[in-house]
Amino acid sequence: MLTAVARAVHREEPPPWVLDDTLAFELAGDDAPLIKRRIREELSPEALLSFTRWVAVRARLPEDMVEAAAAQGVRQYVILGAGLDSFAYRRTDLLAQIRVFEVDQPASQAWKRQRLEELGIHPPGNLTFAPIDFETQTLRERLVAAGFDFAAPAVFSWIGVTMYLTVDAIRSTLATIAACAPGTRVVLTYNQPPSALSDLAREVETTIRRFADESGEPFVSLFVPSQIEELLREVGFNEITHFGPEEAVRTYFAGRSDVRFGGAQRLIAATVMARNI
Repeated sequence: MLTAVARAVHREEPPPWVLDDTLAFELAGDDAPLIKRRIREELSPEALLSFTRWVAVRARLPEDMVEAAAAQGVRQYVILGAGLDSFAYRRTDLLAQIRVFEVDQPASQAWKRQRLEELGIHPPGNLTFAPIDFETQTLRERLVAAGFDFAAPAVFSWIGVTMYLTVDAIRSTLATIAACAPGTRVVLTYNQPPSALSDLAREVETTIRRFADESGEPFVSLFVPSQIEELLREVGFNEITHFGPEEAVRTYFAGRSDVRFGGAQRLIAATVMARNI
């Protein structure tokens, strides 16, 4: 709900927007106005812009990767921890080319589906919901059951999740993705430890941690760029691309001297290596 509201707040800036998500605020449900009021009260104007712009960036980058992959013939896109992601209900241009799998906890996914129904939004035919109970099921078996083809390349996005998981759980998920066809791409976020943060990043991170703690989901795993890259290479990825504040400004705010990101959270993308035979 928090990040959906952040995507909506980003649209209150003058266009062009990094992400034009017209569904985000309504998807967040009855709590959206309260969340919006809180982030405006608890973040300084600069920190609010940093946070909402970054949330838009981290949603936009996977979409750009999917668009590029689809042009090269990739036909599968998996959204891990889909939450209130609205890709499948906005990008009808890409849904004609790819099959989308939304993977999430059963209760969260059921709530989202109910919210979509209340809004009169019908899931497209190329979207498959894949609920998973990590206590009793594996990611691989749930993807196979949903019709995902491990022999064909795909794009995976894993946004806003890793900080809530143990390193072992992160490694296990990455290993499952690494078992996909060579050329499969993954893009994920990770949060940095306090020692790596600027003052602006620390302000944003403190507020977001407070929301997470109140929801009973404290931060567990934090990485600096070299650590997350090492983990990706360890499980079988290469072609590592780091994407932080500098890359975000250069890619989505070119020529803007007024845009500043703290960098508490970063993105990283990688490719499944070809296997030696």
